Amino acid sequence: MKNKTKKMLIIITICLIIIDQFIKIIAIKSLTDPIGNDFLGLEIVHNTGMAFGFNDGNIKNIFLTIFVLLIVLNFVKNQIERIDNKTTIALSLVIAGGISNLIDRIFRGFVIDFIKIYKIPNFNFADICIVLGWGFLIVFLIDYTKKN
Repeated sequence: MKNKTKKMLIIITICLIIIDQFIKIIAIKSLTDPIGNDFLGLEIVHNTGMAFGFNDGNIKNIFLTIFVLLIVLNFVKNQIERIDNKTTIALSLVIAGGISNLIDRIFRGFVIDFIKIYKIPNFNFADICIVLGWGFLIVFLIDYTKKN
């Protein structure tokens, strides 16, 4: 089970990173001007902050991202034999989103955000992965706690 879980985690993570980076490349090349309106649109933003632009322009954001990723990876390493498929997928979402945004920070100096919904700061596919992954983990933890 351990090797199957590891392989699944790695494959899903790599696929999601590739998808996110591919979408960002398309966005960079295609979105020279904003598309849509104030409620829903596509517009390139260079995010030097964390989620939703928090802590904008702080170089320590890279280290914070690495720190959180290391905590998640350490958890996976220590719990790999206990992790079920749904938790593996949730962790893959978190890890892939974090790594893909970290790739942006390291190689571009900022994260490419381009999805615009009403008053929410612009975000990207990696952000969606991270939010969904953490959301699933919280639901799974609540469900696990109720069962035990």
